[in-house]
Amino acid sequence: MENSLSASGTRNSSSWKQHEMSTLMLLLVSRMILFLLFQSIVALILRSWGRSEGYWLLTATLTNIVSISLLVVLFRREKESYLGLFRPRRDTLKKDILIFLGLMLLCGPIVFGPNFLLSNWLWNNPEIPFEMMFRPINRWLGILLVITFPVTIAFAELATYFGYIMPRLRSGFRSGLPAMLMPVLFLSLQHMTMPFIPDLTFILYRAVVFLPFALLIGIAIYRRPSLFPYFAILHGIMDLGTAIMFLTV
Repeated sequence: MENSLSASGTRNSSSWKQHEMSTLMLLLVSRMILFLLFQSIVALILRSWGRSEGYWLLTATLTNIVSISLLVVLFRREKESYLGLFRPRRDTLKKDILIFLGLMLLCGPIVFGPNFLLSNWLWNNPEIPFEMMFRPINRWLGILLVITFPVTIAFAELATYFGYIMPRLRSGFRSGLPAMLMPVLFLSLQHMTMPFIPDLTFILYRAVVFLPFALLIGIAIYRRPSLFPYFAILHGIMDLGTAIMFLTV
């Protein structure tokens, strides 16, 4: 009887782990799929795929809202706090801030360097990807997105890859390397569909331009999870600047 219960428990545990891994794999590609889905809806409304490419700030914001909703449900299912991700740890506060400030010195070259090098290598002109992405949209919608996009992405993107997925992959793999690299890779690859422009050069550019920055964040949070809130704030501030660019075109 005990052996039967033990075997049943092992099977249930194995089944649960398989189910959890399936959820994590789906979550890894979820944002890429959602970007494409919402852009398709915008394209249907505008009756033009080309015009929908300029509304990627809207499709990203809608994706962020869905991602946040999914995270709230998943954390609640596990009886954990989603908002707890964003609370700094008091016992390591000073050390975390000092380490984060040191890492911020690397952020500038790691964020802007690949963009400059890649755009020059692929197009011999660093302005081309900007012109492809930043197009005129409705003024009032642009103002609304300047407010909503940075806030929603601060609570959605890093929380998906490094707040939820990475810790659970870490407990599922014997080696920590896949648990760190998989979220990093998909954080970078998701940009292929934000926006999706059917141009192979642009797709390649978007797939890898943020990879060094994603790697920096992934290694830092993997080694020191208490840095997560600070990177989330930084991410929101950086994307506020991105959103404001729409008001200049």
